[in-house]
Amino acid sequence: MQIRGYSHPDFRSLRDTVRRCTPARGPGGVAIAVYHRGELVADLSAGTRDRHGSPFEPETLALSMSTGKGVMATLLHQTVDRGLLDLEAPVASYWPEFGKNGKGAITIRQAASHRAGLYSIARIIDSSEEMFDWDHMVRVVEDMWPVHTPDTDFGYHAWTGGWIIGELLQRVTGKSFPELLKENLADPLGLDGLYMGLPESELHRVAEFLIPKIPRKVLQGRPRGVRAQVRRTASSTARWHSSVGQFIDAMIPPGLGDVLGDPRWLTSVIPSGNGVFNARSLARLYGALSRGGVLNGVRLLSARALAEATEDQNPSIGRVIPFPLRFKVGYMRPVSLGLRVSLAQRHFDIGLPNPHAFGHFGFGGSGAWADPERELGVAIVTNCFGGRIPGDLRPVAVATASARCAERRSN
Repeated sequence: MQIRGYSHPDFRSLRDTVRRCTPARGPGGVAIAVYHRGELVADLSAGTRDRHGSPFEPETLALSMSTGKGVMATLLHQTVDRGLLDLEAPVASYWPEFGKNGKGAITIRQAASHRAGLYSIARIIDSSEEMFDWDHMVRVVEDMWPVHTPDTDFGYHAWTGGWIIGELLQRVTGKSFPELLKENLADPLGLDGLYMGLPESELHRVAEFLIPKIPRKVLQGRPRGVRAQVRRTASSTARWHSSVGQFIDAMIPPGLGDVLGDPRWLTSVIPSGNGVFNARSLARLYGALSRGGVLNGVRLLSARALAEATEDQNPSIGRVIPFPLRFKVGYMRPVSLGLRVSLAQRHFDIGLPNPHAFGHFGFGGSGAWADPERELGVAIVTNCFGGRIPGDLRPVAVATASARCAERRSN
């Protein structure tokens, strides 16, 4: 398999990681990029960007789903840093219409930390195509009731958080979400692959999103036009507490599998789920965040804002996803296989989250994060669901390999 791109000699072993993250047979590609101490030390790719065999290049853009939540979190904390928002203030103090139906006291911190109880997307829309219309989704969010009393528990806001945080940012800045992304992150850092709301002129750069038949069927969720028949009251929603039901209603909007290949999915603004990135842009962004928010003289965040943004908010297992995701304020903690254990004369690694690292991962195997202890900014983007390493374990493999390379270089 041809490995394309550049790697510093100390990070050459990442070429094997790229190979293992790419399918041995059939279509599909991966790109990995790493910044270490402010320097681009890996910008690699392998595999194909479509079913016709076109090469997946380091500059190829890929739909990266929830990986965009970490990018959105960076915009949020920039806005807080500039005094335009207060994390402890109610969302409704900036967006009065949001305060209806038991949401008046929900703070920005709670919304960004998945503690608002507003995660059940399948209970508020009948079709995923509704998500293409920003103004419609803002009205839908305004009419939501929390599933549980806000701040008493947390559940992953897979979709709704994008409109909550995104609309807040638009209201206090007077600019559209794509404008904020371009002016505050892409332009200052010189990024050529950082989009949520992809311009139609850039569609030709995007890899085909390759979804196998079985996952596509699973992603249909509830039948179109059959919204959950529950009254929109606090008492009725509070009684709904099925783990499987919570997962489906929070994670799978009706008809999701039908729209993921639609160009409108890429050109609409859905900050929680349609980030379109290349690995080098994400790695450069997180490379800046790994060095106190500064890269090559460009400051993204103050040290104070970065410290507040990366404090753990949800240390235990919550609703929706039965796994300790360890959310921060808009970011999550990555996992690497960094703990060496010996048993019966055999040696293995087990997963151990780096407590100071932060970023976000996306459905299908993408992810990007900063590791301040090692001064690492790392990213992986892909258009397929697995390689020799299956699915969403690929970011874990990349986190492990990049951390070990950085440690060897430091030593």
